[in-house]
Amino acid sequence: MTERERRKRFDEIYASYDRRVLAYCIYVTSDRDLANDVFQEVFVKAYQALHTLRDNDKEANWLFRIARNECLNALKSRQRSDKRNISLDYAPEPAAQSESLETRDAHEQLRKAIDQLPQDYREALVLAEFEGFSLKEIAEITGASLSNVKVRIHRAKQKLHTILEPILNDYE
Repeated sequence: MTERERRKRFDEIYASYDRRVLAYCIYVTSDRDLANDVFQEVFVKAYQALHTLRDNDKEANWLFRIARNECLNALKSRQRSDKRNISLDYAPEPAAQSESLETRDAHEQLRKAIDQLPQDYREALVLAEFEGFSLKEIAEITGASLSNVKVRIHRAKQKLHTILEPILNDYE
C-alpha cells in the first residue's frame, strides 16, 4: 500500500467511525476530556497500525478493539494517579433545541444510570445497543467469550432496570 493509498484509506475509516468511536470512548471513560484524549490516540494508533488491517469487513471490530485498549489503558493510568474526576456530562448534545424538557431529563437519567454500571457491563451494553455490534463482534472486540458477552449485556439491562425503576415509577 502506497502512502497515498494509506492516507486515503485512513481518511475513509476516520470519516466512517469518528463519531462512533468518540461516543464509545465517552461512555467507557465517563469523562469527556479523557475521552477526547483517548479518541485522538485511537486514531494515531489506527493510522500507525493500518497495515495490520487485513479484512475490510472487520474494520469496525479492528478499530473498536484499538479504542477499547486505549480506553482501558487511560482508565488504568488515571486510577494509578488517583485522579478520579468523573463527569456525567458526556453524551452528545440533543440534536434539536425543540426537544422537550422531559425527553432531555430522560436522556440524562439514562446517562447517569449507565454510568453506574460496572465497566465491563457498560462496555458490552454500549457496543450492543448504541453501536449496533453483534454479540460475536463484541466478543471479538472485548476478548470475552460469546456466552460472557451475553451475560454482561443481560446483567447490564437488569441493573439498568433496577436503577431506573424508581424513576420510571415516578412518571406513572
